[in-house]
Amino acid sequence: MLLNAVFPGALLLTSMLLGGCNAVLVEQPIGDVVVTLDPATWQGIWVNDEVVILTTVLDREKGLLQAAWLERGAEGEGARFESVTGTVRQTGDKIFLSMEKEPAEEWGTTAAPVAEVPATDAPATDAPAIAAAATPAPVTSVAVPPEYTWARIDNNGKRIILWMPDVEQFQQAVQDGRLPGTVREDKDVMLAPLAPAQFELINSPAGNLLSWSEPLAFVRIGN
Repeated sequence: MLLNAVFPGALLLTSMLLGGCNAVLVEQPIGDVVVTLDPATWQGIWVNDEVVILTTVLDREKGLLQAAWLERGAEGEGARFESVTGTVRQTGDKIFLSMEKEPAEEWGTTAAPVAEVPATDAPATDAPAIAAAATPAPVTSVAVPPEYTWARIDNNGKRIILWMPDVEQFQQAVQDGRLPGTVREDKDVMLAPLAPAQFELINSPAGNLLSWSEPLAFVRIGN
């Protein structure tokens, strides 16, 4: 049984990190300034009552942080290792962790349909034309813009707190015009660029848009 199916907190975390379930998405990592990551603060082993996370600073100047953990697979599959890399940025005194959703699927492909091949009893002199008609059209790579899941984060070096977006609250806020963006058919929310007042609304407990009452908290137990 997967860790996600047992622990709801782990489901929230891995949904954010790996892009599962419904999410509140942005086109760029949230935050105006990259946070310089001090390994003494950001690198370590962190635990709550549901999961253990290992964090590694990959590039302190670019704010790149890797998170890794183990999941128990289905019966007979054994454990599996999961890891993702995110970026840590801030606006004012507010810090955010952003993770690219499904980074392995950055490219799609398109190709024109293959032309119909003439019947086999066509004259032999038409062989070059037959070969040309049977040649598949070249595959064209189409860039898929990245999308990011995110959370507000606070780290004092001894404990980390994550406030995740409340998807239902964001859906309502977009539908009633308080926030710019769209609610997709799959119920994901894609936010448009935010005005300063809208940014403050997201980060205010009065806005009720983040999981203020049920954050994910981790305590550091090692380096």
